[in-house]
Amino acid sequence: MKNLISLEIRKVPVKPHLFGLIAANIIIFLLSVFTSGLLTRNGTMPAFNGLPPVQLDTISLALMLVRAALIVWEAVFLSVFVIEEYRSRTISLLYTYPVNRTKLLLAKLLVVCGIMLLFHIVSHMFQYGCIFLASRYFVFVTFSVGNIWAQAITAISAIMLGLFPLYVGMIKKSTIATVVSSIAIVVIASNSQGSHAGLISIPVAAIILSIVGIVFSAIALHKMAVSDLDN
Repeated sequence: MKNLISLEIRKVPVKPHLFGLIAANIIIFLLSVFTSGLLTRNGTMPAFNGLPPVQLDTISLALMLVRAALIVWEAVFLSVFVIEEYRSRTISLLYTYPVNRTKLLLAKLLVVCGIMLLFHIVSHMFQYGCIFLASRYFVFVTFSVGNIWAQAITAISAIMLGLFPLYVGMIKKSTIATVVSSIAIVVIASNSQGSHAGLISIPVAAIILSIVGIVFSAIALHKMAVSDLDN
């Protein structure tokens, strides 16, 4: 398994994705600060039509945008490393190895999850650092450390939920369907009915959503392992 994972890691173009991650985080940081500037000084958006005000600090907004961006980014990785290889049948070269198909496909998913975990860690550190510094100079930028364990659960759940598009992509054998389904997932996970920072920020909901992602990715993995490439 280690050799398979190492083989998949070599396929990852590090520099383009690293620059892309930095650029995305800068945009998210600026967008979060700009949005906070539209809020009142205590980070409360004025109520409309008698509705209660929305409490949303800058760091919560930034992390919500990070999760949304990385869920879509994960779908892109799944499209490149799994869906596109399966659709173009280049994955048949890997199937010639004297290794179980499930292990080959599992290695791909582990690489994707590992990369996304690294992206989440780097993004969280970047946003926490930048927003903390910004809060020292701008009163409308609000910063709070929050519950680290809840943030960790949310990040891991976002990664697991981000595997769901693999199931949709394999139905259509389409990279476009994979990415589009990830956008739909972002809308659901960012729903503010249960929490101002998104549904996935609630630990119980995050765990349920992660289980959904794991189950459907396992189903897709099984179908790919047992089906013929011609089907």
